[in-house]
Amino acid sequence: MSWLKKLMVGAADAPKPPPAPAPLFGQTPWHPTHRHKKGGGYRLLGYGVLEADRSPVAIYDDIDGTVWVRDADEFDEIDRFSPVVLVDRAEGRS
Repeated sequence: MSWLKKLMVGAADAPKPPPAPAPLFGQTPWHPTHRHKKGGGYRLLGYGVLEADRSPVAIYDDIDGTVWVRDADEFDEIDRFSPVVLVDRAEGRS
């Protein structure tokens, strides 16, 4: 049984997903674009439309590679997810 299926059926001993793969040549490594109010970094992949009712959703992932989907209005609440500003250390600017 895959780790995802175990997780979905609620198995407490389900293994963690494999780590995110190393970036290929020319690609940038994974960096969070948002931080959740309870901690944890997430990268916004984009926005989409929920098929069932055509409502807008945010599609994002975490460092482990798990892809999440949430109502776009909830994701855009500044109290829930706040944007992360990356600073270029070499030049000291964002």
